[in-house]
This record gives sequence, structure tokens and C-alpha cells, in this order.
Amino acid sequence: MKASFRSKYGNPDVLQFIDVPTPIARDNEILIKIHATTVNRTDSGFLTGKPHFARLIIGFPNPKNKILGCEFAGQVESVGNGVTLFRPGDRVFGYDEENFGGHAEYKTMKENGPVALIPEGMSYSEAAPLTEGSHYALCDIRAAKVLPGQQVMVYGATGAIGSAAVQLVKATGAEVTAVGNTKNLALLRSLGADEVVDYTQQDFTKTDTWFDFIFDAVGKSSFGACKPMLKKRGIYISTELGPGSQNPFLAMLSPFSRGKKVLFPIPTINKEDVLFLRKLAVEKKFRPVIDRQYPFVKIVDAFTYVLTGQKTGNVVISMD
Repeated sequence: MKASFRSKYGNPDVLQFIDVPTPIARDNEILIKIHATTVNRTDSGFLTGKPHFARLIIGFPNPKNKILGCEFAGQVESVGNGVTLFRPGDRVFGYDEENFGGHAEYKTMKENGPVALIPEGMSYSEAAPLTEGSHYALCDIRAAKVLPGQQVMVYGATGAIGSAAVQLVKATGAEVTAVGNTKNLALLRSLGADEVVDYTQQDFTKTDTWFDFIFDAVGKSSFGACKPMLKKRGIYISTELGPGSQNPFLAMLSPFSRGKKVLFPIPTINKEDVLFLRKLAVEKKFRPVIDRQYPFVKIVDAFTYVLTGQKTGNVVISMD
């Protein structure tokens, strides 16, 4: 099978197309023919190996995962012994941050892993980006224990994580203030934002609203800047380490604080999470925003674009 392969960390030009053996579905596994995948923030981080200390986990001196692609959508080609949840021909989507492998023509998944049936009427390209940004957002929303009627700000609301967060927060019944740039204000309203702030025209911290939860989905703010906007027991979460890598340390102090605090949850995903996201998609409460779509042969161009940090929502790769 064809795969986008890399043997070392680096820029997108380290990727090359090669033929590798097609995997075989072992016991309790399914073999999936990939029809669509994505290039996302997770893939980009694993491609470059930055920050460098992450290589102690993702492979040192060279990457453990030679074929990237944590998100996928495709059709079950075959099933291994003991599989009961899927059968050949099923259309499925899912997420695999342990083994990756979505940037290839085939991959295997444990049937009890983060994989589920694609909702009726949804294309492979629409289903592929259902999980990456959304599971990060979901983890942080749950950590903040967002409740109906609360006030939530999503900073960086037009990326894969941020655009998912706006919709997932609305699904809880909370009120959302979304921060983005001028060209995307209409998009943010269409996603359900109650208020929008154009950060190119005004300082997003100069608002009359106090928030129960401020979620920085791009990691470009700080607790210090956002703290005055938080309510007495408000919570701040960023998807990045923050200035001077302060966020994990501030989060360590949160159990001792009775006031405003920083949380730094470690994101996880399981089958129940994927089924929950599928349910929201079926109920029209969540739809991934798609910026661009590239053919598989242009995957280097896709990575190059994602690494600019300027994408809106998700970048999809069509394998067909």
C-alpha cells in the first residue's frame, strides 16, 4: 500500500511516498481502507518533534510513528477473530494518537478503540475531522465542569479546537463569547456564538462580561491577562504551556486555591467519547469546520499550510 512516510523529525519535506506492507487485522481488530484523513495540529507536532523535550515520549532520537495521521474515515475491509461490533463494508471514523497510520491506504484499529460508524448522510471528508480538535475541546470543557447558563469565552475560536469548543460549549447550555478575526465573525455566529469579539479591532480582554471559564484554544494568551475577566471562582485553561511554561505549574497550585485557578488537563479519548461526538453530529449540534481539502499526493502542501498556523478549522486529505 502507499503511505506518507518519514524516518526523522523535520519540516514537511522529510515526508516521502513509499510502498509498505498492508497491515492485517489481528484478533479483535478491524482493517480499514482509508478514504479521508486530516493534517492537524497533533500531526504537525509529531512531524517536527517540537517542543524538543516531547521527543522523550514520541521517540528519541528518531520518531516511533513513521506514518502520521491520527484522524481517519474509511470503510471496513476485513475483521479479525472475535470482532462483533463491525463487519466488512461498514463506514467508520475514528482517532488513533497511539499508532497514527491514517496517512496511508489502510490501517488497523482495535474494535473497542476510538472508532465508530459514520453518521448516515455524512461523507468520508466530513467525517474524518470529527475527532481531533473536538476531543481536546471536550476534555477541557469537562475539566472546567461547564454548566448551563454559565459564561464561557473561547479565544482562538476558528481553529479545529476552537471551532469545536464553541459548538460543544453551546451543547452544554452555556453562553459563548468567541474571539476571532474579522473574516471569520460570520462563521463564529453560525457555529452558535452568542457574542463575537474581533481581536484585530479590539483588545479581547476589554469586555464588560465576567466569565466562569476562559478557554484559550490556541495558546496565545496568559492567565495573567485573562484573570481580571474571570469570576471569583473562574477557571482558565490553555492548550499550550503558556509563557515560561507556567500553566502546568499554576495548575499544580489550583487545589490550594479557593478563587480563580488554572487547570491543565491531559487529553484522553476513548470509544465513549467518539460515540458522544457522533451523537452530537447526528443531532446537528456539532459539525467540523473544513478549511481546505488536498489530494493525498499533495500532503506536503497540506502540512506546509497547517504549519503556518493560519488555518480555519480543519484540513482534510482525500485518499480517493
